[in-house]
Amino acid sequence: MIGLSLCIGNSALGQNKKHRVYKKKAVVKQKKHVHRHARPYRYAHHPRCGVTVRVRPAGGRIVAYRGVNYHFHNGVWYKPRGNKFVVFRPFAGIRIKVLPPSCFAFTLRAKKYHYYYGTYYVYIPEAQEYEVVAAPEGAQVDTLPDDCTEETIGDTTYYVLDDTYYVYSKEDDLYKVVSPSEAAM
Repeated sequence: MIGLSLCIGNSALGQNKKHRVYKKKAVVKQKKHVHRHARPYRYAHHPRCGVTVRVRPAGGRIVAYRGVNYHFHNGVWYKPRGNKFVVFRPFAGIRIKVLPPSCFAFTLRAKKYHYYYGTYYVYIPEAQEYEVVAAPEGAQVDTLPDDCTEETIGDTTYYVLDDTYYVYSKEDDLYKVVSPSEAAM
């Protein structure tokens, strides 16, 4: 009976050691993940670009542009595809009357921009609307959507979103738009 209890006791200790080793491995994996700076989860509740949804969210606005009725809700754009909708980033030139909630505003070369979920807007006073524009080189934004990809060229990591290259500045905690030629150097 004493021999039996020693076996049970040893196997229980062995299980605890295995469990501790497993926890250490999990912590190491987290450190590897955190090695890359942690992006804010500001857009975590948004669907990724390219995702198809059956029903567009209620309360959105219809934005007609070049004969197509796009849908805009909470900073996310939807385009019709058959009887469904696909999440996409809008084309330069599309206009809206109201900006998405909590836009990131900045001024660059005496022009005020608004940024949200990978899309840049400028105010057009004559029309009293905001127009989607291409990412201006030199712009610095607070976060990028999750569908951006990482590309390392030389010693620099670039974040690529819709053919726009960004570099992350740890000091400023911002992403800066750079030209593709700068990224290729």
